[in-house]
Order: sequence, then structure tokens, then C-alpha cells
Amino acid sequence: MSSNGSVQSLTGQQQRILKLLFKFRFISAGLLAEIIGIRREGVYQVLEQLVSNGLVTKVYKNEWRIDRRPAYYYLNKTGVTTVRKIMDVNESVVHALYKNDEMTDDFVRHSMKLMQCYAAIMKYLPEGTDIFSKTEINRFKQFPKTRPDLYIRTPEGKEAIVVIVDDKPLYIVRKRLDEVIVHSEDEGWASDTYPHICFILKDHAAKYSFLYTTSQKLESMGIEEGELPILAASLTSFDKPIATPWSSPFKPKEYTELFA
Repeated sequence: MSSNGSVQSLTGQQQRILKLLFKFRFISAGLLAEIIGIRREGVYQVLEQLVSNGLVTKVYKNEWRIDRRPAYYYLNKTGVTTVRKIMDVNESVVHALYKNDEMTDDFVRHSMKLMQCYAAIMKYLPEGTDIFSKTEINRFKQFPKTRPDLYIRTPEGKEAIVVIVDDKPLYIVRKRLDEVIVHSEDEGWASDTYPHICFILKDHAAKYSFLYTTSQKLESMGIEEGELPILAASLTSFDKPIATPWSSPFKPKEYTELFA
């Protein structure tokens, strides 16, 4: 807990960053600054204060300097308990975060990619749009069993789920898509329209291969364009914010916005 032992002793900025650590699990100062929209130095100072207060753990290795890999931060067990009090949620909501110190390096890297995509996507969504991470999605029951990485809901009610599979072989990616399609047909959605289904793959070659096999699948199922919107993008498209990183199986060479 903080040095004087209460949630009330935490500043508004500290509480905000603790909530974002809950949202993304593993973060870097640079990516967090991009999402919040303040200077990296300011975010770094708050993170270091939270480390000093015993709520957050910082990880950095000297060999990362060569690759310019930044330090990352996560909620330790005391931090998770504190966030639970701040957000006033049941322990089941934060349960997975108590194992943050056991997560693999691949999981940490995936969390960073999630933040990168989140930061790029959010810049082109309407003000007031909600973007939920997998940690937050776990509270909802309406999703496929394998939860997506992001769930987007605009003020107008447009929805999308985003699955980041840049580190997965294409047969696994296709299985993930199959699971979502089966869910859309068997379970449906609270509203009549199922969310846009968006996949982020390793590179353009993987993206086009996925779109080609998906177009064949949709054709064999008799699903027409616009009936179940499926989109794909390459991870490299999110190095910088971009309005049109997505392509559909029906027009794989054309780029479009998420909610065109």
C-alpha cells in the first residue's frame, strides 16, 4: 500500500494510472503517455512514485538497451488489492492479476502490442467510444470462450472485437475465426448486429493469406459481404496512428476504416 496506507492518499493521477495498469496489465511509460496524452516524463514520475509506494513492480535489464526495449511495469499483489478497492470490484475481477509476476515474456510483449494497437485505433474513433481490454472483457458473458483482446463500442452503438494474433501460425488464426463465427451463429449478440470481427496479423503476407482463406470460407458458407463484417490488418500498420489499416476478405487489396 502507499506510504501512509490508504487509497485516499493516492492522487487522482496515481489512481488513473493504477486503473490503466489493471486494464493493460503490463505497460511502458512511453505507450502509457501516448494513451493518456501527457508527456512521457510525467508518466514516468508517477510510475516511479507507485514503485516507491510498493504498489507497482518495475522490470528492466541492461541488455535491453541494445534493442531499445523499455522498462515495463505491472501491479504487484498489494497494487492489485489497492486497485480492487479503487474500482470497488469483486476479487474475481482482479484474480488473474495476482499472478502478474508469473507471466511469460511473450505475454508481456503481447500486452505491449495491445497498447500499441489501442493507442493507434483510439485516435480515429468518435469521442466517447469505449474500448475494453481483455482484462475488462472477462467480466462480460456474451463473448466467445476465447476472449478477444479488445472490444470497441461507439456512442452510436457500432461495435467491434479485435484479436491480435501476430505470434500465431495461420491455422491457429483460422481456428480463432471459426470459434467467433460459430459464436455469432449459435449465441448471437445482445443487439441484432454482431460486432465487426477484426484480426491483427504479423505482416502483410499473413494478412493476405488470412483474407484469401476467409473469403473462400465465407463463400462456401453462403455469407455475403456486409452480413458478417470481418476485417484484417498487419501489426506494422499500427506503428503510427492510421485511419485505414483494415481490409476485408471481399476486397483484400483495398484499405478501409474500422466502421466505414
